[in-house]
Amino acid sequence: MKIRILVIIILVSSCASMNSSERPFFNKKKDILIAQFDSKPDPDDIHAQAALGCMLLHNDLEGTNYYAVSGAVGIQKGEFIDSTALFNLAFANNWTNANKDWSASVEDITNKVISILQNGGKVWVQEAGQSNITADWILKVLKIIPETTVKSNIIVVQHSQWNENHTDPKDLEYVKTKTTYFSIDDGNIAFGSEEKDRGKYSTPKYRSRDTKWMTLAKTSSNKKAKQLWTEAHDIITKKFPNKFPHEWSDIHYNGIDYSDCVENWWIFNIGELADSNTKFWHRYIN
Repeated sequence: MKIRILVIIILVSSCASMNSSERPFFNKKKDILIAQFDSKPDPDDIHAQAALGCMLLHNDLEGTNYYAVSGAVGIQKGEFIDSTALFNLAFANNWTNANKDWSASVEDITNKVISILQNGGKVWVQEAGQSNITADWILKVLKIIPETTVKSNIIVVQHSQWNENHTDPKDLEYVKTKTTYFSIDDGNIAFGSEEKDRGKYSTPKYRSRDTKWMTLAKTSSNKKAKQLWTEAHDIITKKFPNKFPHEWSDIHYNGIDYSDCVENWWIFNIGELADSNTKFWHRYIN
């Protein structure tokens, strides 16, 4: 009898463990997106900011609660690419500049996160950068919100091994321990590819060397999308007047790279509606 009871307990515990690791889904009525961009040193974040701005304009995401972060950097070297004008265009007043004032940004994010959690919502973190700042604001949140609530209701999503490798190791471990952390496939790699496979969650390839995408964006009849991508292009051109020098980037070839937005694609469960550059441009830009 004792053995049977023990087996039942083990089975129930296993089921509970499996359920706790299942993929949650964004609830526009209660949840918030915290979109954290490092913008250091590569310009792909600038394209991702424009792309997310376009997504937030669409009926898909109408009414979505969000807060964006500039300068969510880790331990990488290189220069920060300021995109204040683009943040203003894309996110209005719903953003903070951690490059300018890290402590104030941590405080701003903390206050928003606490409010959402106290009202029964989930916090979805788009790590379009490193987890250093996430660790800092989680530390503050945990002074107010119970650890079990934080673990269950802060969902951190990361697509990039490079970003993880350039996060302070202690901060990354802290974030993974204290939150529900999802490693999704790299948005620089073709959908379903075994290269850089990061688990069971495949993602689209949100980049291309083809120059047509930027041309389409900058001539779009969607006036706000046109404005966002023109500003993104101008920021990168001003920063790199002789083009971005590194050939591993599709931006070097006057292409596009908004690969961090596969995190948005996954968080909002957009699926086949925008699982390619063609579909993304059709739905959100043109």
